[in-house]
Amino acid sequence: MKRADLSAARPAEAAPAAQHVIVIGAGVVGVSTALALAEAGHRVEVYEAASEAAQGASFANAGLISPGHCFSWAEPGALGVFVKSLFGKADGLGVTRPMSPSLWRWGWQFWRHSSAAQWERDSRAALALSAYSRDVHFAAARGNGVAPALYGGAARGILYLYQQGQSPRAIEKDMLASAGEPVRQVDAAGLAQIEPLLQQAGQRFEQGVYCPNDGTGNAREYTAAALQRAQALGVHFHFNAPVQRLLVKGDRIAGVELQHSVGVVKADTVVMAAGLASASLLKPLGYDLPIYPVTGYSITFHHEEDFEPAVGAVSLADKIAWAGFGRGVVRFTGFADIGPRGSEALGEKRFAALESFARRIYPQLTHCRPQRWIGQRPMTPDGIPVLGASRHANLVLNCGHGAMGWTMAGGCAQIVCDLVAGRAPAIDCAPYRWNRFS
Repeated sequence: MKRADLSAARPAEAAPAAQHVIVIGAGVVGVSTALALAEAGHRVEVYEAASEAAQGASFANAGLISPGHCFSWAEPGALGVFVKSLFGKADGLGVTRPMSPSLWRWGWQFWRHSSAAQWERDSRAALALSAYSRDVHFAAARGNGVAPALYGGAARGILYLYQQGQSPRAIEKDMLASAGEPVRQVDAAGLAQIEPLLQQAGQRFEQGVYCPNDGTGNAREYTAAALQRAQALGVHFHFNAPVQRLLVKGDRIAGVELQHSVGVVKADTVVMAAGLASASLLKPLGYDLPIYPVTGYSITFHHEEDFEPAVGAVSLADKIAWAGFGRGVVRFTGFADIGPRGSEALGEKRFAALESFARRIYPQLTHCRPQRWIGQRPMTPDGIPVLGASRHANLVLNCGHGAMGWTMAGGCAQIVCDLVAGRAPAIDCAPYRWNRFS
């Protein structure tokens, strides 16, 4: 699947009539969508349950814009890993509520998507959307979009690292190459040329895959900058405004009812981008979406040491990613505990492992105390979002991005704009349809 032509995203044609659009959710996906709609000339309102933007999965995530590692987690053999995680026997993976009926339903769908053929279809769909989204994001940054300096952004690539006895999977490299993604396998010496700081690390890597088009950036800071830009274009953000329900009349959303307000807010189009909350808001309307929380952990160092990572990186064996967001800020993120936040002991275990790893990579951080964060990724069993049209004529879905919300935000926002305008998006939305789990 070749990379989508960005020029196809905004074809030269008469501008569509401006609409009043409500976006539910102010994470990086929701704010990116609101900004894109406002730039297209629409009147936009955003309703968010939290007191400010990017308080969920966008708050302190890995910061990687990473088509090079977007492949579905539901791969052959994943069922065995899932079972091990139930008993705490899978390194870096766990389950926080093993008796939850929602978990078992999600796990059943996860297993259904773990055949070799289905994994490849899902992964190709994730790659198409991730690469398109990255290109949209950095094309905007090079133009009149949010400047990378505002969020510690960089498009210098990401290293995917392997320890002794490990090697990249040929099918993943072939998939990237067939999608038009530049990808280079490098040995230990090559790793040091790309990221010189690895030479002083206490952790050794034998080889890696370098994806030079991938990028990094602080998703929360990007969201804040995008929000300001959207406000300047007239977007109204309503915080502490949780949605109670969507009201339906015929095949349309007739309005949005808020929990703490009398009356109903009406709009021409409603976009659901509320992360984990999307499933419960949509369920009364007949959408049974298996979006389940997968808990992740991050530590962010604000330091005064004289170093800055050249690129983002992922240690595949350790299930830990890291990136710098300009001089003086570096973040390590890792692990996946399926379910809501677990015990305090589990959190301490995860943070201890993250801090130990971080100080092996950058000994300069030995005496620095990081900021800790625990968040929940809104994960579908196949690892790709629910994106596109719905059974209601004026409801567009943009949710369930899992660990890839930051990577996919820009392209998903443009696709929503295309659908609102009645245009065909640059990539086929069929793989992301809401009823694929039926």
